[in-house]
Amino acid sequence: MDKLLESRIREAVASGEFKIAKDLWNAYVIHVQEELRQGSFSAVKLAQVRDLMEWSRGLALCARLHAQDRLNSLLVAAEYAGHRISTARPFVQVNI
Repeated sequence: MDKLLESRIREAVASGEFKIAKDLWNAYVIHVQEELRQGSFSAVKLAQVRDLMEWSRGLALCARLHAQDRLNSLLVAAEYAGHRISTARPFVQVNI
């Protein structure tokens, strides 16, 4: 089951389906908690979980920054087209 969940999480994150990925992560966490309670959670498993988390985080950050860049491009295009956008800040900012 772990490999199936890991694979489905990777597919959801890679395709930008972050709501689905979040739900899959929640199911994965329940599975990991159960392994911890049973005492069957190994150092190898911990490394696999960490790898999946780091990979997911990296892709999510890239997607977020890409979306920020696209929004900034729209704002610049609107300015060049002569459309004034009422915003206190001319660019979208994302704090990571």
